Amino acid sequence: MEFLLIIAFLFVFSLIAAFLSSPRRRGAVGERRIRRRLARFEKKDGGKILSNVYIPKMSGGTTEIDLLLIHPKGLFVFESKNYSGWIFGNEAHQNWTQTLPKGWHGDVHKERFYNPIRQNASHIKHLMPHVRKRVPVWSVIVFSDECELKNITVRSPNVCVVHCCHVASIVKQVCSETETDFLTEADIDELYNTLLTYTDVSQEEKRHHAQQAFEAKQRL
Repeated sequence: MEFLLIIAFLFVFSLIAAFLSSPRRRGAVGERRIRRRLARFEKKDGGKILSNVYIPKMSGGTTEIDLLLIHPKGLFVFESKNYSGWIFGNEAHQNWTQTLPKGWHGDVHKERFYNPIRQNASHIKHLMPHVRKRVPVWSVIVFSDECELKNITVRSPNVCVVHCCHVASIVKQVCSETETDFLTEADIDELYNTLLTYTDVSQEEKRHHAQQAFEAKQRL
């Protein structure tokens, strides 16, 4: 009887561990951490935040914005990467590299992933038809504090790659350096309400989007 209980416990524990370590779960954890750090810009600045915005694409399907801050100074579009290890990347390259520590066999594991700057640029492209005014847009790629950004090359002025712990200070710096308020309170409310409908999607739509993302990753 005790043996069966141990087997059952190990089975349940393995299921929980698999769930907690799944890419979707890790991504959700990373997004929540970013949102907590950005809360001040809602409370003090009159900005509004949306999470998991599934923007329709003209070609069909959707593109998912992890987090969007609609702020008087403009739009901040966040792409969350809750990765560990060493991260190498160049804005001009199609793929970036995640290098993980040596395993039991002494080999270094490397994993390629699609350039998050290009990924976020696609999100912004499909977002802009819903924005009625000309406003500045900043693309912010946010990596987990558990990773090390070893060699990241970025040249575009409205793009930055940061650790989660620095995301609020980066947004604060951008806002302080931007003298003009491009969006009024009414503008922010209108855009927020327009995009809010794209956060309320069915589980089937989410599964379809996830399948598209998985197939795209397999082609890397």
